[in-house]
Amino acid sequence: MKSYSTKFKEVVIEIISVLLILLFVYSVLSKVLEFQNFQAQLGQSPLLSAYTGFISYAVLIVEFTIALLLAFPKTRFVGLLSSFVLMVMFTAYIIVILNYSSFVPCSCGGILEKLGWKEHLIFNVVFTILAATACLISTRNKSKTIFGLISITIVAPTIIVALYINSENTMHRENPFIRRFIQGSATKIAEIDLKSNSLYFVGGNNSTIYMGDNKAPLHITAFDTSLKVKNQYKIQLERENFPFSTVQVRIIPPNFYLMDGTVPVIYKGDIASWKGKLIMHSNNYYFSKAEVIAADKIAFRAQELKSSNNILGIFTFSDSLQVQYAPNLLQKQIDGFFDTDGMMLYDSKLQKLVYVYYYRNQFLVADKNGDLKYRGNTIDTTSKAKLKVTFIKETGQRKIASLPSTVNQLTAVSGNLLFINSKLIGRFESKKMWKQAAIVDVYDIERNIYLSSIYIYDVNGAKVQSMLISGNNLFAIIGHHIHKYRLGKDFFNIPKAMIYNTKQYK
Repeated sequence: MKSYSTKFKEVVIEIISVLLILLFVYSVLSKVLEFQNFQAQLGQSPLLSAYTGFISYAVLIVEFTIALLLAFPKTRFVGLLSSFVLMVMFTAYIIVILNYSSFVPCSCGGILEKLGWKEHLIFNVVFTILAATACLISTRNKSKTIFGLISITIVAPTIIVALYINSENTMHRENPFIRRFIQGSATKIAEIDLKSNSLYFVGGNNSTIYMGDNKAPLHITAFDTSLKVKNQYKIQLERENFPFSTVQVRIIPPNFYLMDGTVPVIYKGDIASWKGKLIMHSNNYYFSKAEVIAADKIAFRAQELKSSNNILGIFTFSDSLQVQYAPNLLQKQIDGFFDTDGMMLYDSKLQKLVYVYYYRNQFLVADKNGDLKYRGNTIDTTSKAKLKVTFIKETGQRKIASLPSTVNQLTAVSGNLLFINSKLIGRFESKKMWKQAAIVDVYDIERNIYLSSIYIYDVNGAKVQSMLISGNNLFAIIGHHIHKYRLGKDFFNIPKAMIYNTKQYK
């Protein structure tokens, strides 16, 4: 007959095995029933983001296999040892998340969904101890088992740390199009109704934001950064008898610039008097985009005369107008015009010119002289523009034959941070959220890495149409509203500088 001690040990092993089976079976079922949500949560993990696809299936298979091993007496010890390995890895995962990760993602689903990470850690430690206890009770060679448990306790966390380091590097530099949304990184704190949907950001400083009006190009609306104080101004031009078509206003306090590349003309004035004087006119330097890079320098985009391809350059206004072209910055893929269309920005703090393509996952960073620093990539996989261009022989014109696939829609830059409103849904993302909000991806242009993403919520079905960064605040024009978002300082080290870009001159 079995002794009382032996029976007690068998009962203890049986109870622990049943508890572990219930844990793993429930875990598998909850993940299967909400598999998309489970994958999305893994995608937000700083340790496992890069391996979401593989791990989402591997965890299910491993947990179910361990449950089966625990169910049969002959394989129970292997099941208990495997349970210990898995629980140690889960515990090490939470310790790394809490102590070394740049952010803490949402907790897992199922019965543990309402547990915080610290409570989750305690839960895991308890089950790890139970698995280890059952292993020691059921083994005949205790010294060998103890050595095995100690070895597992050392090796398993090492694997988790290695996964963390490799995953972080992959997510930041070789991202497989998995976005990271950090809780508290962007919080809406104010909004106002503009009563107009024709306004766009033109610049500002740390206390004031300025907006131009597509329908009334000489009118400027200004708000303080709390969105409480409103002022309106009108630009006065020393000469107005030009055939204006696409007026662009830029305000870099204390100066403002009014430009129209179809004329072409450029005015400069100060925001104290709002009187603009001509600094360029009566020449053939036509341009489609322009950004102020210094008091006497303006970066521009134009078309080459022979090829009609887009080209970047710099106007310098000293004693006389000087024009410098940078023919190697924009790279042709299909036609050199539509495929190189994009958004141009300049950041005065870093003194960097940034150009983001509309139809491919690429941007370039140049210095204030137009010399290329590097070419970067957004996290999506559209490396070549998806365009069908038709050449009309009779007129010599190029036209887009079908609706193009836009990759990058809006941009803003502040210091080392580049904000890009993407039009493509990433892996493991909720389609429901895409119907409710626009996604803005954030990149560090000094280190050329992806950081994270934020949501800018729609207003009555209207999407964000212009963005501006001021300090640690993001201002977004959505329909005829302005929304102010505070960006989390823990995640965005934003200097007190701002620059802008919008889509109205696309």
